[in-house]
Amino acid sequence: MRVFIGLDGGGTGCRAQAELEDGRRTEVRAGPAANVHSDPEGATHAIAALLAAVLAEAQRLTPAQTLAPPQVVLGLAGASETGAEAMLRATLLYPVLRVLGDIDIALKGAFGAADGIVMAIGTGSVLAAQRGGQMQRLGGYGFLLGDEGSGAWIGRTALSRALYAQDRLGPAGPLTDALWARFSSVAQMLAFAKSARPADFAALAPAVLAHDRARCPVAGAILDAGCAYLLRAIVRLQAGRPDVPVAPMGGLGTALLGRIVAQGGAHLRTVTPKGNALDGALWQARHGMPPKEEFA
Repeated sequence: MRVFIGLDGGGTGCRAQAELEDGRRTEVRAGPAANVHSDPEGATHAIAALLAAVLAEAQRLTPAQTLAPPQVVLGLAGASETGAEAMLRATLLYPVLRVLGDIDIALKGAFGAADGIVMAIGTGSVLAAQRGGQMQRLGGYGFLLGDEGSGAWIGRTALSRALYAQDRLGPAGPLTDALWARFSSVAQMLAFAKSARPADFAALAPAVLAHDRARCPVAGAILDAGCAYLLRAIVRLQAGRPDVPVAPMGGLGTALLGRIVAQGGAHLRTVTPKGNALDGALWQARHGMPPKEEFA
């Protein structure tokens, strides 16, 4: 029996699931971060362990049958920029394995083969449009040079605004007061920032959203700046076709797309994604694999 495995991995964690040819699926298994850019060795170990676990669960679903070698799709943040596929295929040794960017599997999870735009906002941010099977992507260049509007960007910007307020170069507000209650000195804030990963900065983003709901002007200005970038990207991807549906994905996608619609994006045709990024990885494993000779 054929078996398909999808994995969705990023800087915060990764998830994997197997689907049998008859449609039965294993439970979703979660693992640690799988950042192929900043920690390729750690990411490889995390991915290998997770794939082995879901493959074993797939076999338990059908103990009387022998499973064919799995068709595996990995959707990984940073994979498109790092050339991770050759390294992972050489290390993992699955004969039929494809490595895609996280936005590739997000598009398939949201729309399958249909046209649409995905705004995927979590620890990082990336947007992409799918038209007639062709993809155009914007952003997703990582925390150091991009990821505007992402959780990590929101958290880092909040700390920057707290420093502005400390130096009286920008307004104070409930958000900056809360941050200085957490980091009692500039030295503590700088020490945090020096060792923080993108996920650590992103952990501050929910507080920014909460203070925005409480009408904090500093929090609101941060989110306005992030949402302005995201709206520009959406309009660019629409390419004059405002009817193309836009689906939010990621932990912050729904909240930020709702804010965009409320503040100048009412013309957008927003939709609920059909599935999540992991569903998209499984869709690609079943329907979107290249011919077998490409894996030789």
